[in-house]
Amino acid sequence: MPITALFPIDWQQYEHVVLDFGGVLYEIDHQLTSRAFAKLGFPQFEREFRHGSQSRLFDALECGEIDNQDFLLQLCNQCNSGTSIAQVQEAWNALLLRLRPETTGWIQSLEKHFDLLLLSNTNAIHAAHFEQDILRNRGRQFSSAFRQIIYSHRLGKRKPHPETYVHVAKEYGLTPERTLLIDDTKANVEGALEAGWSAVYFDVEAYSLKQFLLGTGYEDFLNG
Repeated sequence: MPITALFPIDWQQYEHVVLDFGGVLYEIDHQLTSRAFAKLGFPQFEREFRHGSQSRLFDALECGEIDNQDFLLQLCNQCNSGTSIAQVQEAWNALLLRLRPETTGWIQSLEKHFDLLLLSNTNAIHAAHFEQDILRNRGRQFSSAFRQIIYSHRLGKRKPHPETYVHVAKEYGLTPERTLLIDDTKANVEGALEAGWSAVYFDVEAYSLKQFLLGTGYEDFLNG
């Protein structure tokens, strides 16, 4: 069974900590993109693109199996006549808000104690947008905290498939039983557990980062 968000973690048993990005570190709102596409004449968008459950087209983009322009064109073809690719891209990026204010301090703390990696289901369009945002507002403080930043569209594999975690562990020298994933999608947690990792579900709708750190015993670990 997945570990719940406020389940105490024995942080000392881990060598590698792997963080999810969207939701956990970066604020996102899928409803903003759904509303933007509804305004462009594509009201069925929300049905096809759900957090943790989406159509094959979106999976293909996140695995780098479809060209960015081809993807945007397919969406454009389902919008009102006269909709431009630029409007579609703006709607697609609407869900991306900002890096959580407390994120930088947390990852800088984690990197002092763990081999820190980021593993995100994302796509090249979103990545270009949020990387520019983070670089503009935080410089390289964010990216420099991670030994490796792993995006699904570059990896060619995505969570929650257990083989994704097996591949990542082998590729980046992770010991599964000493690896902890923190993710805001239950299916991703379950996939990691199946692959032999430890994993914790961070319910970002129910708990703040401070509540999460207190509940999992991270501050006790720091003070121990």
